[in-house]
Amino acid sequence: MSEANSQSDLKECTTIGGELGTSSCKFCCDDTVLIFSSVVGDALSDKMEESWRLMNRSKDVRWVRNLAIFDENRNSWRYVGAMTRNSDKVNWFTDQGLIRDYDDAFLATKAGLLLLALEMEKKGRPIKKVGLGFGITVRHGESIIEKFFAYIKEKLVERDGKKFLKIVAKNVALAETREIEIELMFCVMQYQAYGAYMTLLFSKYNMNIYNTYVIDIGHGTWIKLPIIDNEAEINLSDSVTAGIHTITKNISRIIFESSEQKFKIPEQRIMEKLPFKDYKIEVPGVGIYDFSKFLTHECQMMARSIVQQVSNDISILSQKGHSIDYYLIIGGGSHLLFDTIKSEVGNYFGWQGDMLEQKVINPQTIGIDPRYMNCIGFMLLARDHVAVELEAEVDPSFNIKEIIQDTA
Repeated sequence: MSEANSQSDLKECTTIGGELGTSSCKFCCDDTVLIFSSVVGDALSDKMEESWRLMNRSKDVRWVRNLAIFDENRNSWRYVGAMTRNSDKVNWFTDQGLIRDYDDAFLATKAGLLLLALEMEKKGRPIKKVGLGFGITVRHGESIIEKFFAYIKEKLVERDGKKFLKIVAKNVALAETREIEIELMFCVMQYQAYGAYMTLLFSKYNMNIYNTYVIDIGHGTWIKLPIIDNEAEINLSDSVTAGIHTITKNISRIIFESSEQKFKIPEQRIMEKLPFKDYKIEVPGVGIYDFSKFLTHECQMMARSIVQQVSNDISILSQKGHSIDYYLIIGGGSHLLFDTIKSEVGNYFGWQGDMLEQKVINPQTIGIDPRYMNCIGFMLLARDHVAVELEAEVDPSFNIKEIIQDTA
């Protein structure tokens, strides 16, 4: 996508990082991170939308909360993220961590760029030309990166040797429509967890190369990505179908069985309690149920399973003469599993104390939220691409000041 880019054009380029995760999409531009659910759904009819606006009592009329993107393939509107609460049919376009519906994944990409463009416009930094660093979950043996990259290229409009992305969007709550056109100067795609490595490279590593093993724990999957000499070890990279949902599902089953199969607690209710370390839940007819010991057990089982696969990879790498300098644990599930995985890694290698603290990196100790580390890294990847093209020094600094989410 970058063949016709001149140096003057690249100097005007806004670098953006993005990733399409199992449960949420994340985009990063400058000091702003944007998060919305990885779901797209059917839109209401015009008449139904008008009725909805009359009945809608919410004061949250933000674009991120009430977004529709026009789908040229279907010649119709599609709701994105939180607005799908009003959809009759919804589509979580990633299944087991992989993109299954390119059309809706592309709409989510448009949504991310549109929302960031509106936000930067408010801050007096309009986005006209974009260089995109993009992360995609890849399962071993799949060629998703090449296929999705080709899909995006087909959707661009070429004019005067340049490629443009047209985005038509609607704020359903405000009945306001916006149409923007962004010149997509280049798109660099990588394995999803590679973004976290780039963030380390630009911060803790101070642009020095260290072999790193990234463990990215999500809602429905976890990703393993060994990086050797700055490159992803693709034969060992994989997305495994197990995540926080696996843990909450098992706990829900245990509670169901303890209530003599009378009451099933939704996994979402259990999941909502985890960030607050609230491990008690009321079960009708049973009383207050403390699931902390079951949570500890489930976390231990998952951590052992993860470290078993990691240790297998370490054995393969050592046979090739490679070793890992650091282990990095990220993702929305890291807050729950970090300590347990760290302990299991320490047991495997015989590390304790300072050695264990140094070798297993917690992003929060270097001031980075593990949930956003990938999309920040992909912004830096795009920034690095510009610097290489301009034969200039890359700016390694970043400072996230604002997190925009589609939650109420």
